[in-house]
Amino acid sequence: MERAWGAAGLSPERNRLRGEGAKHRLPAIGCVSGSSLGGLVAMEEDVAVSGKFSPYSISRWRGNAIAAAAAVRYGLGGADFSLNAASATGAQILHLAASLVASGMLDAVVAVAADAAVSPVLRSAMGRGGSVTRNAECRPLSAGRSGMLPAEGAACVILESASHASMRGALPLAEWRGGACANESRHLMAPDPEARVLEELLVAAKNRASRRQGRELPVDWISLHATGTPRFDAAEISCVRRVFGDQLPWISAMKRTTGHALAASGLLEASLLSEGLRAGKLPAWPRNVDPAFGLPENPSRPSGSPSIALQIGQGMGGTVVVNVLGRA
Repeated sequence: MERAWGAAGLSPERNRLRGEGAKHRLPAIGCVSGSSLGGLVAMEEDVAVSGKFSPYSISRWRGNAIAAAAAVRYGLGGADFSLNAASATGAQILHLAASLVASGMLDAVVAVAADAAVSPVLRSAMGRGGSVTRNAECRPLSAGRSGMLPAEGAACVILESASHASMRGALPLAEWRGGACANESRHLMAPDPEARVLEELLVAAKNRASRRQGRELPVDWISLHATGTPRFDAAEISCVRRVFGDQLPWISAMKRTTGHALAASGLLEASLLSEGLRAGKLPAWPRNVDPAFGLPENPSRPSGSPSIALQIGQGMGGTVVVNVLGRA
């Protein structure tokens, strides 16, 4: 978060976490944070190390551990929210943070997510549910995929209104142009094999959010959720092909490179989308994709620079999120 805050050129003042010294507070800047595992890993670490707890142990375990630390340290005096939507947490954080700014409720919002390395106990529990890869590495979309590869990760994105950024002289990397969240209301663990809710959100995003100043701009790039679980990947690809047909945008499956950083994944992917839009470049097309998906193996890169990108986030429990990002 320190790197993101500094890069955004925001206040250099910091508060001490335990109340010492003078305090500063920014009432128009809020925070949306999240963690898929919450304080489970921190609790396991504390128990394993000594079995003794400090007065601050509970602050590491509770659900708002990240938001509380961020708000105190940086003086984020606006509204704060702590989310957990399994693998969709990062994308949902981005959506809520952007919506708070777009509504005029806040001038700026810190969107931050983190998950520590998965412990053997938690990895075993994930494995019992069939979501963790049995292989040494994970290749989402590949024919031999058997699950996700959990990875430690943290990510932070600063969102602010155009007027607030202009007042500070800040240059945006990209624009959030809309999105939607919904729930399949179907199953605690398994995705809908038809992905009908995702289809609804993608159709709405395609038809509405790509319009800009009276011009119809096509979707250039889709960042797939693509965790490497057989059913999730298959349902997602089938849905994207139904919505876009022969006009399939460029696709990326970033967890092939980053692993599945759980809550942080959605914000990591949004950061990479923003950088691609800023630089006018697309990433490599996924290699060795399952032939059953019917995707081209080595398509030609589009001649122009990408202008509109869609991010897909999905999580166990039925959460579905689509964010639309545009070149600034």
